[in-house]
Formats: sequence, C-alpha cells, structure tokens
Amino acid sequence: MKKSKTLKWIFIVLGAILMVVLSFTLLYKLLIPDVCYYHTHEMNSFMSLFYSAGPEDNGHPAPNFTNFLISFVFGGILGYALYKLTTPLRKKF
Repeated sequence: MKKSKTLKWIFIVLGAILMVVLSFTLLYKLLIPDVCYYHTHEMNSFMSLFYSAGPEDNGHPAPNFTNFLISFVFGGILGYALYKLTTPLRKKF
C-alpha cells in the first residue's frame, strides 16, 4: 500500500471504532458474566473506573465515558501501528 494521510486516518478511525465495539460487547461479557451480581455487591475500584452501576441502568454495570475514551484512544494507537506495519518504509537519500 502507498502511504497517504487519508489512509492513515482511515486506519486510526477504524481501529478506534473496532476497539470501542469490542470493549462494549466482548470485553463486557468476559468481565461481567452475571450483571445482577452487583445488585448486592460493591464494584472494586478498577471496575468502578470503567463501569458505572447507577439507577438509570437498574443497578447493572454499564460502560462509562472513561471506558469509551480509553478504548477509543487505544484502538487509534493500534490502528496507527497497523498502518505502519502494512505500508512499506521509504528510504530517503
């Protein structure tokens, strides 16, 4: 593939979107197999950082803005790394 700014941003945005989707679906199911567990138990500090269990979700943990932001940034970084791996390096003389 030829290097271009448009292609770079496509990789970054698609990587970010893919990571957010994976975080909100697959990772959520792996970390929280029983959502009703938190009706009677407190979340630890790590879970509280990425998930909130408020009255709007009926006490079930839901991904919060921090989870979205971290996933989006991490996905963008992975997209950029994938762009760097798939585009050939040019030697400038």
